[in-house]
Amino acid sequence: MAFDLMGGSHSRRSALLLFTALTTMAHAAPASAPSHLRVTLLSEYKALAPARVSWIGLRFEIESGWHIYWKDPGDSGEPPSVQWELPAGLRAGAIRWPAPERIPDHTLIDYGYEGGVLLMVPIRTPPESAAREPIKIAATVKYLVCRDVCVPGTAHVALSLPFSRRESLQPSGSRALFIQTRSRWPKPAPRSWKINALGAGDRFVLTLCTGASERHAVFFPDDPSVIKNAAPQPAVPLANGVRVTLQKSDLLVKPLPRLEGVVVLGSKGAFVISAPIHSEIKRGG
Repeated sequence: MAFDLMGGSHSRRSALLLFTALTTMAHAAPASAPSHLRVTLLSEYKALAPARVSWIGLRFEIESGWHIYWKDPGDSGEPPSVQWELPAGLRAGAIRWPAPERIPDHTLIDYGYEGGVLLMVPIRTPPESAAREPIKIAATVKYLVCRDVCVPGTAHVALSLPFSRRESLQPSGSRALFIQTRSRWPKPAPRSWKINALGAGDRFVLTLCTGASERHAVFFPDDPSVIKNAAPQPAVPLANGVRVTLQKSDLLVKPLPRLEGVVVLGSKGAFVISAPIHSEIKRGG
């Protein structure tokens, strides 16, 4: 999506989404054209067990140069959505989103994934099942895959798994991918960390005291109307952490009590944070 929208009015993001929709319709690929990605449905184990949470994954294999979106897509776009078709008694939970990347898109910044990603979903099974045949799990997945243009797509995926009462289940051939994906899940910030944010004019200054100097930090907000996604996020290492400066969004019309989202700290990985925001105190001379 290559749009260069100027101005700081409250309608900027609405305009971005409108242009996204219009460009998508204008450049949508015909039914016979390649979709630039492949979606498959995987299971961590070769069977389902009663009264247990099993992990199923939507694997996106994305053509080079294209990307899909995180739950907050950034400046434009939409995250994948899924509609499940499950037998009676099975319940699907929410998607677990791995930490995203900042993806430059001309003058914009998108939050999403390039190359490939596994979006894992917990499936809870009932205590008992009378099923003698393999259990079919199916889903309809809608997505937007983008480069200079956006291509909407729909994938119908399914797999069949036996129902096993064994205590130990046999891993599937995809188990390593599930383990790798879990390592990319944002973790709760440790209780020992001190995290706060200062609302200073048109900026938020986010400070994380982790107990060690951190050289790299990137913040991804839960709310799409909090920061300017395309603005740089300069990080200053501290003796016991890091300080990150974030530009406030033009769409932010009232003070926020907390800065919530995901922060990625170099090799340490991703952490969920909820930082109280303090107002700047002006001192007299």
